[in-house]
Amino acid sequence: MTHNPEFQRQLWLNWRPAQLGWSLLLTALLLATPMVLVQPNDRLHALLVAALIGMWIAAAGLGSVLAGRGLNEEAHQHTWDWQRLSALTPWQMAWGKLLGAPLAAWLYTLWCALAVLATSASQPGGLAWGVHAVLQAALWGLALQAWSMQSVLMGWGPKEQPARRIRFVLVPLLFVMVLPGPILGRLTEQLGREEGRPVLWWSVPLHGRGAIYLFGAIALGLGLLALWRLLCTRLDVRTLPWAWPLGLCVAGLAFGGMHLDAMQLQGPGPASFFAWTTGLALAGTAYVCLHGMDEGLRSWRQVQWCVQQGRWRGALEALPLWTVSWLLAVLACALWLLWPAGGQPMVPGAAQLAALATAQLLRDAALATGFSLLAGRIKSPLAAFAVTWLLVNIVLPLLAFGLAGADAAVLAQPLAAGLTKPVTSGMWLSLAVQVGLALAWLTHVFRQRVLGFAREQHTAVR
Repeated sequence: MTHNPEFQRQLWLNWRPAQLGWSLLLTALLLATPMVLVQPNDRLHALLVAALIGMWIAAAGLGSVLAGRGLNEEAHQHTWDWQRLSALTPWQMAWGKLLGAPLAAWLYTLWCALAVLATSASQPGGLAWGVHAVLQAALWGLALQAWSMQSVLMGWGPKEQPARRIRFVLVPLLFVMVLPGPILGRLTEQLGREEGRPVLWWSVPLHGRGAIYLFGAIALGLGLLALWRLLCTRLDVRTLPWAWPLGLCVAGLAFGGMHLDAMQLQGPGPASFFAWTTGLALAGTAYVCLHGMDEGLRSWRQVQWCVQQGRWRGALEALPLWTVSWLLAVLACALWLLWPAGGQPMVPGAAQLAALATAQLLRDAALATGFSLLAGRIKSPLAAFAVTWLLVNIVLPLLAFGLAGADAAVLAQPLAAGLTKPVTSGMWLSLAVQVGLALAWLTHVFRQRVLGFAREQHTAVR
């Protein structure tokens, strides 16, 4: 790591010898405060609790803020343009920034970790517990810092315009908040102890420490993968779209292996993996489709140009990611429908409902792509899509319900009806018509804005 120029630059920017003394003094004051507020017999326990809380706040909270702020300052100071001209690979850039930018946070984490080890060592068998607590905080802190940097990169516009500071911790916060309640509850239940009911993951018993290490490693791996992929995009390093579907499959594997009674009565299996992958792929498709609307016109024109030149690899590299994740959702959903479930789902017809959602998402993605291709002709493609989505999914079904009853509302919004009643052939027929109309409109816009642009450029060259 010392041979990484980006890490050396981060050390030069963020390290001062005085930080060592000031961080130690401030940490000592913060840890001493709760000790003087409790009884003498409880001071050691109060110190341990304060050190644990301070360690997690420093590693996860402060570290995430500093990691995101480092990237944002580079955008503000226009130093990112110089880094794009360097010979550093995206992987070197990712590790250098990840370990160097939150250096101050790791100093506070170090002092708190030493306090945890010192106080836990005074109890029988407490030193091993303290070591695991420090390793868990370091693992999850590093993971959330990687996700924080990824959130900032996702917030950058086409010209690397800096995002608001709230984006520094937005993705890490959402990452924690969207963890399913049963999973998070079981992990916190087993935190720091090895007794009690173990957490089963793909029928393998994992006690608290094992589960925390496992999911922390998965979160760190996915965060580094996402960070590397975004840095490739920002550094104009073309890559095939394999990282995004791989990350979705790994997340589906992680969540699908949990023994949750709310999902599968008889435990996880291949059907559980397909179900989780389908849901994550659908959510990912919607996210990247909306996020990539600003780049939609340029991306599809590049895809068309590469296809015209016979550069199929370049076409795949320029292909918008929502198409890749949607195809993954189709594949996972098809396997979910065909695979004999090992347990009975709590929601009847869940696989059929997921298939209906996959088709409706294609309709919405076609509308979003069509509006993105109209960039330059309309003021805000995203606002136009939002208005259209509200009309198609909410206003028209309500009008149909008020004018012709529930049967008409089902035809207008099949997915909402499928949540309360079995999926019927009429729902599929109605949705097929809607998807066909959306794709027809998208084809019309594509011919004008992409193929028409290519013809104009060819004529101008001649």
